[in-house]
Amino acid sequence: MAKASASKAKSAKEKSASKKNSSPRAAQKGTKAAPAKKTVAKTSKAPSTKIAAKHSAEKPAERGASTLVEAYMGKKTQLKVGNKIHRTKILCTFGPAIASKEKVKQLIEVGATAFRLNMSHGSHEVHLQAMEIIRAVEKELGIHIPILADVQGPKLRVGDLTSGAISIVNGTDIFLADEAVWKKRGSPDDIIPVRYATFAQDVKPGSVVLFDDGLLKVKVRSSDGEVVRAIVENGGLLKSRKGINMPDVHVSQPAMTEKDKKDIIFAIKNEVDYIALSFVRTAEDVQHSKEYIKKHGGTQWIIAKIEKPQALENIESIIEVSDGIMVARGDMGVEIPAARVPIEQKRIITLCNDQAKPVITATQMLESMIQNPRPTRAEASDVSNAVFDGTDVVMLSAETSVGAYPIETVSYMRTICEEAEAELFRTQEISKKRAEAALDINLPDALADAISGAVGTVIREMKIDAIAAVTTTGKIARYMASRKFVLPIFAFTQSADVSRRISLLWGVQAVQVEEEASTDDAIESVKRTLVERNYLKSGATVVISIGRPLKARSKTNMLCIEKL
Repeated sequence: MAKASASKAKSAKEKSASKKNSSPRAAQKGTKAAPAKKTVAKTSKAPSTKIAAKHSAEKPAERGASTLVEAYMGKKTQLKVGNKIHRTKILCTFGPAIASKEKVKQLIEVGATAFRLNMSHGSHEVHLQAMEIIRAVEKELGIHIPILADVQGPKLRVGDLTSGAISIVNGTDIFLADEAVWKKRGSPDDIIPVRYATFAQDVKPGSVVLFDDGLLKVKVRSSDGEVVRAIVENGGLLKSRKGINMPDVHVSQPAMTEKDKKDIIFAIKNEVDYIALSFVRTAEDVQHSKEYIKKHGGTQWIIAKIEKPQALENIESIIEVSDGIMVARGDMGVEIPAARVPIEQKRIITLCNDQAKPVITATQMLESMIQNPRPTRAEASDVSNAVFDGTDVVMLSAETSVGAYPIETVSYMRTICEEAEAELFRTQEISKKRAEAALDINLPDALADAISGAVGTVIREMKIDAIAAVTTTGKIARYMASRKFVLPIFAFTQSADVSRRISLLWGVQAVQVEEEASTDDAIESVKRTLVERNYLKSGATVVISIGRPLKARSKTNMLCIEKL
């Protein structure tokens, strides 16, 4: 703490000079920066670089950090710090606020990693335009940008009300029916239409129905099979198309709707990297979607969104069959008591880390920045705690899609993540828990986990500057990412698709390369590429994982330690 106090006592001149550096891992004096053309943060003269600098806090390494943390911060490593390797990834929802190449480039510059297309809103034409913008930026910057298509799922909604909105009053009775029944009866004003074909059959007397993220609440009195009668317990203005949640009702609608099927085919055709499934309830929901994707020629990785009580009950089996998990706290916080959400978040993240599956923490992370240029202290704590829990990705929704300050939001989130990561590296809590879990859990690929564990041993015993993994499928990169290593992981693969997918993994930098003839040739290519692309300096020491023999596409079964 003495060093922190000394840092705070800097002269105004020193503080001003410090603010000019937008990277919290600035190189020590005398270190040359990487060439601008190879550095994402230097590709544009956009004013967002100043934003990042303005919001950068005191460097964590200046607070008495360990050798490992100092290595991470670029002080005692051969890592060329101009090439920023992000640990916790930031997933930004695309929308009107960032619908231009310039905005997307600025977001990448200040720390964004990937983009989400919310298929609940907008036409396929709008989403295609978004994808074209993202891919154009990807090509221009020479990086890999994952795109996630988030399909709507069986989201229950109010229908289109005749007047657009209706006031429901506490203590009064209201009537609800499926939209088709409502139209058949002549669209009467005294019945509220809902988009839920089996609504009157699924509810029972005493069932709770929530509208508009739980702001309005009614309790079912009776149902005649077509029309439901309910008493209003929490009234207010009910608008058309507002969401409906029924925590204690078993929803009989299929997990994949007809709209979802069309959206998934669109996503496959346009080569998105991830497909997120909404309102997953069981492992069978995920398996069914996987089969549908495969049937239509897709190889996308599947993210199961956890937001239903049934999903929490089946969480372990869902994680097992999914390629990743999203903690979707919006609907989850309506379906279960809000006080349970942080507890379930921690449980899900721990299970994902233990099973080497990437996990996204989503919803309202920096919600106030939709209108305000800086986050609340509570929001900063929320992002930090997600990193402390071990999340791979933090997600922004309306903050970037329609918010007034999308660039500032990402800049703040990146700074918060880096502060939290430095603390993680000081305590090594996630790494310890993951290593202990590996002894007790029968992971699907024991060899991949053993190799990733051996990498951990090597970097603890030797001065290693980085980790390199040669991979065909991205699996070994996923296992290494789950251990939250202090050192960057360079994942070498021939596939652009795999490169994009693994770019969403914690601490992983994808490097696309050409095929090599042998294991030895591949190792030499890794060493050469790391220097040529300005990731590491000549003389750096790297631990490399690879499969032998290479041509037989062997699983990763070998480690070697090489000096560049």
